[in-house]
Amino acid sequence: MTYDSVTADTSAGATSTSAQPGWYPDPSDATLQRYWDGVAWAATSHPRSLSPYPAGSYPATLPAEGMSFTQAVRSVLTQYVGFSGRARRSEYWWFSLFQGIVALVVMTCAISIALITSLPPTDPPTDAEVVAMGTAMLIAILLTDLVLLALFLPTLAVIIRRLHDTGRSGWFYLISLIPFGGIVLLVFMCEDSNRGPNQYGPSPKFV
Repeated sequence: MTYDSVTADTSAGATSTSAQPGWYPDPSDATLQRYWDGVAWAATSHPRSLSPYPAGSYPATLPAEGMSFTQAVRSVLTQYVGFSGRARRSEYWWFSLFQGIVALVVMTCAISIALITSLPPTDPPTDAEVVAMGTAMLIAILLTDLVLLALFLPTLAVIIRRLHDTGRSGWFYLISLIPFGGIVLLVFMCEDSNRGPNQYGPSPKFV
């Protein structure tokens, strides 16, 4: 069964029972390819250039484009306490970068303001001026901690969804509490998505 015969059979409104499952030109757009499972067409199409292999010789799923920085941040924050479902590597790592940038900016601004407002007018500074500077620095650190605390729940949620994406329970997060467990968790975060759906939902990468 050739590309053309499958396209002709299905575009005419009939499904050919003799067509082997595989990738064929999309009946609605010949520049795209769509998977034929032997009964019906898949819901989505993909550019034909993504896979040079002949029909039926490669998997029925191709990786979808990864999230951008803004898409990842928006996705995590809109699922503030969303512990169900799955998250791709791009979603997790872009949000980790966002969290680091926010923490760095907040701490830098807070410390700068603290130093400027508490610079001792005398040299050497008096005990009261030293105490005031120390207090200002403590306030700057507390402000940074408050920002990180506000991001704790969405960070925990995306970690758990990332674990789900690798086929693991969210309870594996607790491995970070034991010695060297953080390294193991980091390895889990770097793993690729499970192909196809698992017990936590459909794959966000292979669609």
